Amino acid sequence: MTTPEVSSATPRLRRSLLWVPGDDEHKLAKAPTAGADSLILDLEDAVVPTHKARAREVIRDTLRSMDFRGAEKLVRINPLETGLALDDLTVTMAGAPDGYMIPKVRSEDDVRFIDRALSNLEAISGRPEGSVGLILLATETPEAILNIRRIAQASLRTAGLMWASEDLSNALGARRSRNEDGSLPDVFSFARSACLLSAAANGIDPLDMPYLDFHDDAGLEREAREAADVGFTGKGAIHPAQIAIINKVFVPSDEEVEKANALLEAAREAFARGQAAFVYEGAMVDAPHINRARKIVTRASRAREKSS
Repeated sequence: MTTPEVSSATPRLRRSLLWVPGDDEHKLAKAPTAGADSLILDLEDAVVPTHKARAREVIRDTLRSMDFRGAEKLVRINPLETGLALDDLTVTMAGAPDGYMIPKVRSEDDVRFIDRALSNLEAISGRPEGSVGLILLATETPEAILNIRRIAQASLRTAGLMWASEDLSNALGARRSRNEDGSLPDVFSFARSACLLSAAANGIDPLDMPYLDFHDDAGLEREAREAADVGFTGKGAIHPAQIAIINKVFVPSDEEVEKANALLEAAREAFARGQAAFVYEGAMVDAPHINRARKIVTRASRAREKSS
């Protein structure tokens, strides 16, 4: 009978993902000081059409020259439907990013197209095949939501799915993406849940959308905590001031870690007695509780390693 040891695997921590305009050299230079786990150098919404070509070169040169202080280096390209995506990939791959964020994904065919393009570019640049990862924005179109499970399975490169509402709101012709009390209307709640479930089912990161009011720290913390409570592992950010709050929320507290370690110790003792299920602090405990405790300890350990 296997004892409930904590896994030694340490996948990349993605608590906070900060968008940075790809043509703003000042903001790009400051971005690594924000403390985000991932930096998204943006070629899509943050760059006006006439600056796209220049922004590719700026991002390429930034990737080559800047010290990212351990942050994941991601590039958000333009959607496939714009005809700009392949040029975005070709130019910026020369800077050796860690991965790409792909917006407005509609189906698994879109993901496979990007996967093949990256395989070709990896071969040209001498990088190992499959070494460049993908974060997919897979809830921005109605088609994507209906195809989201297949989208999540379409490429072994995919490391995460991020939920986002604004483009979906536009595609639906919705008058608003939030109710008056701040909650999500049913269709948006469904899309968010589909993103979370599809990511969890495929063992990749479910990532929550940015909180758009960067002056509202209390609202950000409240929304981030709700996301973490239901299983999201990180959250986008549109301003460096949001990073500290997001990083704090998406790491288990000291009290949670202490309780998880105590449960794991009790589980080890129970396993030694040949018990897979046992009573702990007045309640029955079995595999789901042990696995949850293991994840808490592992995630806290990864966060400590990141900050050390």
